Amino acid sequence: MGRTMSSSSHCCLGCIGRTIKSVNRNAYIMIAITGKGFCKASAIATGLIMNNILRIGKVNVIGDVILFLGKLCVSLFCALFAFLMLDTHKYKSAHNKISSPLFPVLVSWALGYIVATLFFAVVEMSIDTIILSFCQDAEEHQGNAQYAPPLLMETLDSQGEMQRLTQGS
Repeated sequence: MGRTMSSSSHCCLGCIGRTIKSVNRNAYIMIAITGKGFCKASAIATGLIMNNILRIGKVNVIGDVILFLGKLCVSLFCALFAFLMLDTHKYKSAHNKISSPLFPVLVSWALGYIVATLFFAVVEMSIDTIILSFCQDAEEHQGNAQYAPPLLMETLDSQGEMQRLTQGS
């Protein structure tokens, strides 16, 4: 009974923590866009997310896959570079001889993944800023973003999707 209570409370606290992190992140973006206070910006961000759930969901799913592949490619390139560097004649001689390149390659892979994660966190914040800016622009102009580039408008236009969903039910 105690283990069940502990694991369920741990799960609930984890969900609350992720929600607060998301609200804080989006609120900070809306503070930068609108210049309003934290609570007002948080309410605006939450409203935008709820009103544009299809647009934001589409961008987040595709973006998460691409960002993960980017992290994986960068970290594997670091590991490959470390292996190729350790495979040279310099590290095969008696003085600098490395018996197995496995540990240095794994360390290079892990450090590459950490650095790529930090870098792509900035890219992810940029993506979230762009999508929230687009949603804010669309909301201010009756559903049609006025200041967005044509390619972004074409990609994120969910008017057709919303009409299909509402007509189907």
